[in-house]
Amino acid sequence: MERSGISRNLVCLLVLAVPTGLAFGHGSLSHPPSRIYSAFQEGPEQPVSDAVIDAIAIGGTQPLYDWNELVNFHPGTSDQQRVIDYSQTIPDGQLASAGNAKYAGFDQVRSDWPSTELQPGPFEFVWYATTPHDPSVHRAWITTEDWDPNMPLDWAHMEALSIGPVSLEDSAYRFNAILPHRTGKHVIYVIWQRLDPVGEGFYAVADVDFGQSVDPTECPADFDDDGQITVVDLMALIAAWGTSDETFDVVEDGVVDVSDLTYTLSAWGSCGPDCDSNGIPDAVEISEGALDCDADGVPDVCQQPSDCDGNGIPDICDVIQGTHTDCNLNLIPDQCELADGDADGNGVLDACQFDGLSFSFDVESTWDGGFQGAITIYNDEPQCVIGWELLFHVDYVIDQVWGARFVSQKDTQVRVVNEDWNNRICSGKSVTIGFIATGNPAVPTEVTINGNAVPQAP
Repeated sequence: MERSGISRNLVCLLVLAVPTGLAFGHGSLSHPPSRIYSAFQEGPEQPVSDAVIDAIAIGGTQPLYDWNELVNFHPGTSDQQRVIDYSQTIPDGQLASAGNAKYAGFDQVRSDWPSTELQPGPFEFVWYATTPHDPSVHRAWITTEDWDPNMPLDWAHMEALSIGPVSLEDSAYRFNAILPHRTGKHVIYVIWQRLDPVGEGFYAVADVDFGQSVDPTECPADFDDDGQITVVDLMALIAAWGTSDETFDVVEDGVVDVSDLTYTLSAWGSCGPDCDSNGIPDAVEISEGALDCDADGVPDVCQQPSDCDGNGIPDICDVIQGTHTDCNLNLIPDQCELADGDADGNGVLDACQFDGLSFSFDVESTWDGGFQGAITIYNDEPQCVIGWELLFHVDYVIDQVWGARFVSQKDTQVRVVNEDWNNRICSGKSVTIGFIATGNPAVPTEVTINGNAVPQAP
């Protein structure tokens, strides 16, 4: 494996090309796309929509280039971070920017933000993570029925969504939620909160349009509200024949006639899917408390979900309730994979630990009071490291970094994360982080990647 340093000339070019600071990229909602991600896709230099043009007029183009850096912090314990009351720290009217002045242009109150068409019912969210990090939690909200896009985004008009377990596929976190009935334009708010002492969280506002959608728990021809259309409803319709009674004019053409009869007959039986054929629609059963741990709109009892440990609780319920860990986010409790996935017998899945990582430290050049150095991380594990956070301790001050994004230096601990273009370190590969420092060169200590200790290479 070749382990060469970076030339001085290349370093100078990279220093000029890569901005440094406390900002760093981790991702945003991609389905539906967040307001900031959608704006970036329009193009920072040639935006299309008036809302994005005005956002650039307020804050410039840099927020769009930094679409994956919309961040705020809630330091504390992981237990505290799981249940943060964001209404106490993210001000009303600033939810889109997360109280971050850099993104204030996206707090504009207007009805013409580009939106994604949605329908009520089960929906899969996708969060594109340029740097996946765990442990973490996702939380989601949707604006209330009485909100409209000419109102500021505030917490009084946010309704929490229950979400299913989160899985990680490549660089995408995925989770389900059942969207309640809404019509017209609304906003969905998602926060990805890391569970770590710093408490960084990433915020995404997605503009959506439900149009004139129908409530999935309702059925227009179910006049007696028993969850199904039967002869009782048919007789009620016939009794109102020829009138303009809005209750029975289900097609809304002004009169109860053959068109309403045709609709009623076509919807005969249970209103909507009824997986267990008990006469109660799935959506109604779930709204009344039936288990749907994966939030896919089908009661768990109909899906025969796996229960690998035989505790009588579906695995996905164990995972989302937090009673069983799922470190690799594959929706299988870790304890059920240990038999075949813990070769060293230390009680931690091999897929969640990296014992084959190592690092080297090189001094490229020195001068009075400072030096240029490089840390190279090597991966001799069979699996890829996808999204990485590098921590190490030094007695000198890091002034500039390239090949990674510099997050912070607190006392002796330095923290950097991957760039978008080098977020994978696969088997047999390496990544080099160059830096300029003030002080005397020395090998970094307590080096970790994603919480895994990384020893110095022989």
